[in-house]
Amino acid sequence: MRTFPILVSFDGKPPLVTGGGELAAVKARLLLKRAPTVDIAADRVVPEIAALVEAGQVSLIRARPGIDQLRGRPLVIAATEDDEEDSRVSAIARALGVPVNVPDRPELCTFALPAIVDRGEVIVAIGTSGASPVLAQRLRAWLEQELHPRLDALAKLAAEFRGPVAERLPSGPPRRKFWEAVFEGAAAEAMLEGDEDRARALIGAAIEAAAARPEARGRVLLVGAGPGDPELLTMKAVRALKAADVILYDRLVGEGVLDHARREAELIPVGKAKGAHSVPQEEINALLIARAKAGQTVVRLKGGDPFIFGRGGEELDALRAAGISIEIVPGVTAGIAAAASLQIPLTHRDVSHTVTFLSGHEAGGEEPSFEHLDLAALASGKNTLLVYMGVTTAGHIAAKLIASGFRPDLPVLAVENASCEDERRVLATIAELAAHPERLALKSPAVLIFGEVAGLPTSGLVEDILALEELKRA
Repeated sequence: MRTFPILVSFDGKPPLVTGGGELAAVKARLLLKRAPTVDIAADRVVPEIAALVEAGQVSLIRARPGIDQLRGRPLVIAATEDDEEDSRVSAIARALGVPVNVPDRPELCTFALPAIVDRGEVIVAIGTSGASPVLAQRLRAWLEQELHPRLDALAKLAAEFRGPVAERLPSGPPRRKFWEAVFEGAAAEAMLEGDEDRARALIGAAIEAAAARPEARGRVLLVGAGPGDPELLTMKAVRALKAADVILYDRLVGEGVLDHARREAELIPVGKAKGAHSVPQEEINALLIARAKAGQTVVRLKGGDPFIFGRGGEELDALRAAGISIEIVPGVTAGIAAAASLQIPLTHRDVSHTVTFLSGHEAGGEEPSFEHLDLAALASGKNTLLVYMGVTTAGHIAAKLIASGFRPDLPVLAVENASCEDERRVLATIAELAAHPERLALKSPAVLIFGEVAGLPTSGLVEDILALEELKRA
């Protein structure tokens, strides 16, 4: 059962609960947290419901309600605990388009009742689409401890100032940034501590200061999206995504990463692949500058880390030349993620003292010459080479390393889609890679790890060992 969370208004016709037993009483009690009154369809009721009727919170209508009694309800809960009657009520409600819930009968429901954390004007609803109510309750207990008990007071204070803020500040990013500063600053802290007078004074002063400032220029955040797994995003990267007005993202940004963006954020794909640059770098630079000059907060979201073969340096130079405010948010690079996934150290005092990051192709896509790198010196020491973007040039790279003095039997590990669910690992030697690169069936994005560390015990390399044995037999 797939559900979409919404908040329902009870300003019109009261919600309806069918049934007069304990289950109906529980549901009525829940609805009365928000509804002024609740209608209950029953001939006989338990004492709790009778007390609610006496208090004027519940009105009784006849049992077995029909179309006229269900039409126009904000929602109906069928809680008679009689399968036939609950099914009948559910069928009528669904035919009328009225949301209906039947406890413990998900096939008869069009909505699920969530676990609720109630802070007055602030409500958090937790649902599992009926799959695990106990899990929802556990999450509710955790949130009850995390959310400040005075959030309701803070929300009401903000509501009082919405009008003055709308009158003094333009809509869009300026107004949103004002409220972000309020909720993250001293005014919110004072309100949560119970000092309402100070909170009001601080918000009033903040409105005057924001209105007096000239129109602010925007800024650009160069953000590393990590290797693909959204759980490897830094907390600072998540905050940047939630603050962005517009996000320019690469094709290597993993699924789920953009879920952290605000719903209102504009998402612009500017992905590049070898031989298929959908948006030239110069146009990306110009777009970043234009959006920032328009006053927007711009996130340039790049796979891995912006400054490790991510062309972040070129964008940094262009933004600095245009006088744009810049912030750098580093990310977990694919090579580090691959090593973590394999559970191998890139440096190990017995076999590797240094790590060298290499690009697998030159600008324009040509095979790498490594002419500015002393490969012979690296071959003679305890070193690890991490090669990015080397899928199509893997054979050439391996041959060049052998020619520079690297041992032909030196291990090499290829890791595709490091940290993602479809991660694939292949173990070989440099000689095997040089002779049969096509047999490894490598696909982009992938990193190649050359060095003795690639031969250390790793995690889950059954597929790799099989690939190596197949190459030997060939």
